[in-house]
Amino acid sequence: MRRPLSLLTLALFACDPATDDVAAPEEAPVEGPALAEAPAPTPTKGQARPRTEAMPDAEKAFAKARQLIAEHYVDAAIDPGALYTGAVEGMLARLGPPTTYPINELMAPRELAELLHGTGGTIVGVGVMIEQVAGVLVIREVIAGGPAAAAGLQRGDRILEIDGVKIKGKPMVEIVDQIRGPAGTAIDVFVQRDTEEWHEKLVRQTVAIQNVESKLLGDKVGYLRLRGFAETTPAEFDAAVAALQTQGAESLVLDLRACPGGVLDAAIKVTGSLLRDGQTIVTTTGRDEPGKTAKAKGDGRWKELPLAALIGPETASGAEILADALATHKRATLIGAPTFGKGTIESIHELGNGWAIKLSTGRFVGAGGEPLPGRGVKPHLPVPLVADAPLDPLEAVPSEADAALAVAKTWLEDQAR
Repeated sequence: MRRPLSLLTLALFACDPATDDVAAPEEAPVEGPALAEAPAPTPTKGQARPRTEAMPDAEKAFAKARQLIAEHYVDAAIDPGALYTGAVEGMLARLGPPTTYPINELMAPRELAELLHGTGGTIVGVGVMIEQVAGVLVIREVIAGGPAAAAGLQRGDRILEIDGVKIKGKPMVEIVDQIRGPAGTAIDVFVQRDTEEWHEKLVRQTVAIQNVESKLLGDKVGYLRLRGFAETTPAEFDAAVAALQTQGAESLVLDLRACPGGVLDAAIKVTGSLLRDGQTIVTTTGRDEPGKTAKAKGDGRWKELPLAALIGPETASGAEILADALATHKRATLIGAPTFGKGTIESIHELGNGWAIKLSTGRFVGAGGEPLPGRGVKPHLPVPLVADAPLDPLEAVPSEADAALAVAKTWLEDQAR
């Protein structure tokens, strides 16, 4: 999934909300929820961080280095807090094999709050997804049920001022800080649409994160995209599938290509609704704990629905658990490219000062019984990625040029004949 560099995951609107797999509450450590994926960051392509060998007597050498910096560094005014913060970041970066994006990492209070809110499936804000285009703040999506939607704001509207302050060219983080605030408080935005300009007063409120997008393709094929797994996703998923069936859908394309993961328990529930009772979904292990296998429970309300699932290199963690289970139990045909290949479970541990660390505390093995790290889940029908036709994470349905979607739709229609 490619996106503009200026497009952020913000607590004011819920873009790519819960990108961590959180275990069931009773399995969570005291310090915080257990996560089976790196939360905020979506897996990205790039070079793995370099790794050098460990020093002998490293603990003593660390103390010596700290002393030398204090005594000899050219600037006498050194913030010890900044140095120790960097030391914690360095320790976390050293855990596990080199990766192309951070898994174990230090989280500032704001990052921690956004993660915990996102995993709950709601966020406090005005209900818009935004990006900067040539320095101008543009609404990319209006969240249904939010203040912006109620006010009639639309995709493509430009926000020129916030509370009387011009924002063109300002860093996104500053803009977010201006927009966000406690529920019940008001914000004045100066909006431009074509040649119209007006002030709109919006009252911040709790907005439900939309992790599921759906639409009917043709007469009998439903399309459903999963953006992430939050606590509310299973209910969203059920409602979306039921709505598609009411519209006439007799089969489903499940798009997991831009899904980096989310709440582990939610991923298990969604997967279980597509499988038969007792079928294996995933096995999780801790450092000193035996493996614990999660299996589908109940009637599997969607177990008979013909499925095709779209996967790709940015299908990760909980989405890989789902894809692997569907493939293992011959429940769906996988179409696209191999998935990311992540198999660790993270936990959030608070440090007592508002900050926290996200730490790998377990691993998971898919229903097929093979570890996923570095391997991922392979498609049954490979479809090459098209570099000039990236999946837009903010569109409800990909364009007609989407080759993998076209293959999936044709495959399901052929099966129905």
